[in-house]
Amino acid sequence: MHTRVFPLLLLLASHAHAASPGGSLSLSDALARSLRQNPELKSFDWDIRAAEAQTIQARLKPNPVLSFGGQNLPGSGPYRSGDVMEHTLELSQRVELGGKRQARVNEAAAGRTVAEWAYQVRRVEVLKNTTQAFIQVLASQRQVQLAEETAALAEKVTPMTQKRVEAGKANAVEVMRSNVAVASAKIELEQAKRTLATARINLAAQWGSQTADFDAVKGSLESIKEVPKFSTLIARIQSNPEIARWSAERERRQAALAKQKSLAKADITVSAGPRVLGKADDISFVVGFSMPLPFRNRNQGAIAAAEAEVAKTESERKTSEINVFTQLSAAYQILLRATTEMALLNKDVLPGAQQAEEAIRQGYEAGRFTQLEILDARRTLIQARNQNLRALADYHQAVAEIEALTAAPITLPRAFAPTPAKTRN
Repeated sequence: MHTRVFPLLLLLASHAHAASPGGSLSLSDALARSLRQNPELKSFDWDIRAAEAQTIQARLKPNPVLSFGGQNLPGSGPYRSGDVMEHTLELSQRVELGGKRQARVNEAAAGRTVAEWAYQVRRVEVLKNTTQAFIQVLASQRQVQLAEETAALAEKVTPMTQKRVEAGKANAVEVMRSNVAVASAKIELEQAKRTLATARINLAAQWGSQTADFDAVKGSLESIKEVPKFSTLIARIQSNPEIARWSAERERRQAALAKQKSLAKADITVSAGPRVLGKADDISFVVGFSMPLPFRNRNQGAIAAAEAEVAKTESERKTSEINVFTQLSAAYQILLRATTEMALLNKDVLPGAQQAEEAIRQGYEAGRFTQLEILDARRTLIQARNQNLRALADYHQAVAEIEALTAAPITLPRAFAPTPAKTRN
């Protein structure tokens, strides 16, 4: 069976230890928890056990049948005395012909393989969902940090504005504007905290928990990987279990067809047993056999239905392949867009906005700029930082999607340069 599924994340998860409640949670910790505790993955264990039980059942032969019958029981006339009574004890056994038993076993075994592939499909989905939920928490934590820094910047301007008003260099309206900016920053901070709380619950739900028993997640959004060629990724989609599983599904359907064909072969039932005659307890033996005559029902309808199921397998596999290709293409475009956006932001926008905000803030203290100019500069910086954060989150979400679709890591990580400028408080 194909087992090359999400190898990097599975390796991380297999070596992870569950984080202690209340501590920091790494991605490998989160993946390990999901693999061990996800309720839907646990349900697949029962599906596989059920498939194994069906294989056991398929190996069993038909049970023998014990029957008893009486004839010419005491009645009237010549039957009054009971001398002509007959009692027969008969044991019969149906003998399966046409390879029915082996056909049942083959279908059940193929069904177990299909159940294992269904687990693989869902496991990749769980790993992807956990990774993306983890990234959302990581990005939300960063958003809270940015909101806190924004609020601190807004509060820092208020005393400067108050001094300018007291010195007669500014209008009292500027104090009101500054207070409004502080209030708005606090509202955004509260919204960021609520978004983080929701993201934490969504992550905990991946392993079936209704509460987040961790304080924070740890990781770096700045860890960027080299973007591979799209043709390289396309070549990997055959490893996606959603596509790879169709080989097993075809085998299961072919086994089901073979079983239906075997059912067209009539079985025979052989029987034998003693017969007691009259009151004298004379004993004789009877033997016999029976078989249906397949004049009308040769199981042709069930065979035709099974043949149709086999015939449509390739179309369904092709549909899955197109769906995976479409999802991969969409994720790749997001990856390219986020990568380009981050490069531009880190090369030009963020450093320029940072320097402009610092220069205007210093100039505002010296009375060279108005409050509107410093508010505008700060707004530009905040927008650039938030845009960079969204691009980072989109990038990592797209990477998780692509790695799930290709069942392999994109490539080895590299350092992303230049590093975003840090904000001074």
